[in-house]
Amino acid sequence: MKHCQLSIRLLILTTLLLGMVTQSFSKEQKTKHPILQRISEYQKLHDPQIDSISDNVYAKFRFNVEKRNVSMWFIPSLYVMAKGPREYLRESYSKVDFEDAHHYEINSQVVAGTIHHNRRAMPTLLDYLTPHIYDIALYDGHMLSPFNRHNHRYYRYTEKENADGTTRLEFRPKLYNTQLVNGFAIIETETGRIIRTTLNGEYDMIRFRTEIQQGLEGARSLMPAKCTTVSTFKFFGNRISSYFDASYNCDLTLPDTMQIVHSRSKMDSIRPVPLDEKDKDIYRAYDESEIEDSIRYEEKKKHPNMLKKIFWDTIGDNLVTPISSESDVAYFRLSPIINPLYLSYSHSRGFRYKMKLRSRLTFSPHRYLTLNPTLGYNFKLKEFYYTIPLRMTYNPKRNGYAEIIYGNDNRITNTSVMDRIHEIYGDSVNLDDKNLDLFSDKYLRVFNNIMLFDWLDIETGVVFHNRTALNKDVMVSFDMPTKYRSFAPMLALNFSPWLDKGPTISIDYERGIKGVWGSDLDYERWEIDAQWKKRIPGLRVLNLRAGTGFYTRKQNNIFLDYAHFRDENLPHGWDDYWSGDFQLLRSRIYNQSNYYIRGNASYESPMILATWIPYLGKFIEKERFYISSVLLERSHPYYELGYAFTNRYMSVGIFAGFNNVKYDGVSVEFEFELFRRW
Repeated sequence: MKHCQLSIRLLILTTLLLGMVTQSFSKEQKTKHPILQRISEYQKLHDPQIDSISDNVYAKFRFNVEKRNVSMWFIPSLYVMAKGPREYLRESYSKVDFEDAHHYEINSQVVAGTIHHNRRAMPTLLDYLTPHIYDIALYDGHMLSPFNRHNHRYYRYTEKENADGTTRLEFRPKLYNTQLVNGFAIIETETGRIIRTTLNGEYDMIRFRTEIQQGLEGARSLMPAKCTTVSTFKFFGNRISSYFDASYNCDLTLPDTMQIVHSRSKMDSIRPVPLDEKDKDIYRAYDESEIEDSIRYEEKKKHPNMLKKIFWDTIGDNLVTPISSESDVAYFRLSPIINPLYLSYSHSRGFRYKMKLRSRLTFSPHRYLTLNPTLGYNFKLKEFYYTIPLRMTYNPKRNGYAEIIYGNDNRITNTSVMDRIHEIYGDSVNLDDKNLDLFSDKYLRVFNNIMLFDWLDIETGVVFHNRTALNKDVMVSFDMPTKYRSFAPMLALNFSPWLDKGPTISIDYERGIKGVWGSDLDYERWEIDAQWKKRIPGLRVLNLRAGTGFYTRKQNNIFLDYAHFRDENLPHGWDDYWSGDFQLLRSRIYNQSNYYIRGNASYESPMILATWIPYLGKFIEKERFYISSVLLERSHPYYELGYAFTNRYMSVGIFAGFNNVKYDGVSVEFEFELFRRW
């Protein structure tokens, strides 16, 4: 009880301290520049007017591959530029539907260009299509806007009034970081309306200069009317320069029912801005090469090079690029076979690699079937993992779906097996290094979910486990079972009483029943889990998690297996990994206690410590501090402290564990984040 109180007090203290820190950070600083105040007031005045606005956008991308080498083959969206011409052109005519100032959807309707199979190269450049200069983040989740009041603390400003009733506002970062930009803006002095602005920055291996001309009045004055970006990409000796130009509020509106069309003739008939001579030269060279290719194709039909066709055109193309196909009713996408993004390493778990398949079959807007398996391999354990969820969504408005999940879990321990052997054969039996308490675990979950209210989801179903001993021969020699099965109805309630402004609370109940499908385990388990991701202005996030689990009924041969307290076998990435998990806790510990009480907290910000390191700090995207604690039946309170950062190449974390006040070890974790936005 004393240890329990200590653990709970530490969790409460940590939460309060982090809350005080974030509250102090979130206070707005008073600005010395009145023009900044007018910009904020102008946004507040016109922001509500952006409601269900539609816009027609013409965009043109021009690429020049200045330098390239073999490493370009392994960049997911640049494989199409690894051979062949050095200049490429892509055009698109799209419809943009704005739900509000912060949420919009881009639907491409007509596409043309010279890239092989009309594939999309450097998709990260699409972020620059619609910059949000008034929001906290200029682009999707990154780059702090100098015009948002919450970000003023990160910039230095210089303003100068002009004779024509405008003000030139120059800005530069107080601390050079990849999340900050420099440049200037021309602003209408009286109202605070931004007329045009130029932004210079570097993010995710792209150095860019963006010139934005804003709309003239009303809600459209908060959105760009024209956007031009010149950028340079550098990676391992590769260098690609690009020119991107987007024109908004085009006159021609295509039918909403029109699906994407790949046609240059169609683009010629709707293009609102004429091509310049450089663009025409690229198209001309492309047409000439197409004629030459058709001649060579006829020759190859007579003398086909099957080796090249198999290894370059088929295997090579799919080895480093996603395999995808899409139609009106079906969607299929498999991650590249070689992709460093899905490789991770930790001291305790070793190297792990995974692949993802995403597919969808649509029957109607309100009914569709998805199959999204994830496959992975642990090189240290030499074990293959898989999770195969098949979901039928029948009421998306009420989050209604039925799902079947088949997969295998981490190896699970059951110390009662060894206790039983010692009870029968005595303590003199040597069971060291025989791994008699280790079992493989395959499971099947069948359940249904429905949202009764906006704040309550109910999940009901059954779960079946088939656990097999790793050392079957020795188990047989001691006349012990080599397999254990369990069948359990389950019920889960997920509460969100504060919707997205507060924590989500889940209550899980599972009751094992003997005799069903050969089940030989009788148990009853309860778990309560609460999670809250509190977003704070300035791209900061406070992650809080607390929970408990316990068994109210169990037999001697029971497997202690929790839903919310487990060792994850596949890497997840920066966005949903590490926060809420324990990094140094040994895998056996998760299955040895009749109960647990846990608490986790982390604080994330673009700039904390590493950003102050010369040169290195410039490229740090985000940093995190962690503190975690768990109280188990047979151990003192266990704690972990950690620090991590992520940049364009990888996420790195260092964690230290403590049993009560005794140091228990340190671990370094890293996951490749290279091209995660590509």
